Amino acid sequence: MKILKRERYLAKIRPWYDKNFILALTGIRRCGKSELLKQIQEEILASGVPQNHILSFDLEGKSGKGLVDLDSVEKKLDTLIKDDKRYYVFLDEVQHIKNFEEVLAYIRDSYNAALFVTGSNSKLLHGKLQDRLTGRAKEFVIHPFSYEESREFRERNNLPILDSPNKDLLDYLVYGGMPQRYDGTEEDVYPYLKGIYSSIVEKDIFLNHKGMNKDLFKRVSQYLISSSGRVFSALTLAKTLNPSLPIEKLKNQANVLTNYAQYCLESYFLEACSPYYLQGKEALSGAKKFYAVDTGLRNALSSDNRGFDIGFSLENAVFLELVSRGYEVSYGKLRKGEVDFVVSKNRKHCFIQVCYLLSSQETKEREFKPLEKIESRSPCFVISMDEADLSENGVGHLNAFDFFTGKKDIVLL
Repeated sequence: MKILKRERYLAKIRPWYDKNFILALTGIRRCGKSELLKQIQEEILASGVPQNHILSFDLEGKSGKGLVDLDSVEKKLDTLIKDDKRYYVFLDEVQHIKNFEEVLAYIRDSYNAALFVTGSNSKLLHGKLQDRLTGRAKEFVIHPFSYEESREFRERNNLPILDSPNKDLLDYLVYGGMPQRYDGTEEDVYPYLKGIYSSIVEKDIFLNHKGMNKDLFKRVSQYLISSSGRVFSALTLAKTLNPSLPIEKLKNQANVLTNYAQYCLESYFLEACSPYYLQGKEALSGAKKFYAVDTGLRNALSSDNRGFDIGFSLENAVFLELVSRGYEVSYGKLRKGEVDFVVSKNRKHCFIQVCYLLSSQETKEREFKPLEKIESRSPCFVISMDEADLSENGVGHLNAFDFFTGKKDIVLL
């Protein structure tokens, strides 16, 4: 397979190559972080840096064998760093080094070296890096392929692209954008995605959280991933799982479920979307919605695939696309009703509803009316897979394929 150059992320990371920051690439396992590290190395090498000044270690592979703590890392670097010129040190899955945040601080302070690291757990990387290295670490969250990236990858590798935009987009909504999903047939995708889920649960969750109820976690995590896009209430879920429990035990169970949801966030199964009160124009600390990091993973973990819903998968994909483009994304709360997304950047906003098809006047009213109630000058959009332009009453309509491929875009004011 020919590798896809992930320019969306490289463009964000490139300006930081030679600044004195630790650059951390985080995200779910198998989303392409290691390959992105290689692409960064290739760019640095192409800029004239000697090969022996690029030091790369895979902490889950042969090149990182024996690098387990500060002493072993120091000895290794002392044998490889021969002069005072700039070196570029890459540590893939850095959380396998004991007290890695102290090790990174030592490398930064002791060598003339740029540091690039990856990790698959946000609590370890985001929390510990920020606590120990405040102001000295820059994080980039990496997602699976966007729809546009998936098309580019298939074109480069002469893989089939379906004959109509909507059919091709639908394939992405069903199977997602994990890079290795294209290595086999359609029948191989869901078993592959379920394998990723199992691997993360065993390696990144059960090992870091001893003594948990493993069976309950699997049930809850699969439910949260496969039902993403809905408001999460730990107490409601506890009642569903244990309807006969007294209230105090239900509250204790709800606390456990809240922790389980947090573990899913830490391992990048899910991303959180907080509420935004539209009348008061302020963010709230209320119940969050969760979205799956990949629509294929969402559908693969749905029981007998009964959880698959094109509308929710499209909403999930739009959320991920907006986040990947660097927007802050919330869901809007009206006094009566909701708006799918409040999209913000630099104090500018727009409001978005997502719908599979505006197939009837009733559906159109359901999607357009909440936007028409918003007292704001900010633009409003409905994104759907309808090919005709259905804009009306000041609310713009965007075809989903055009949105994902950049042919048409949202506007913030």
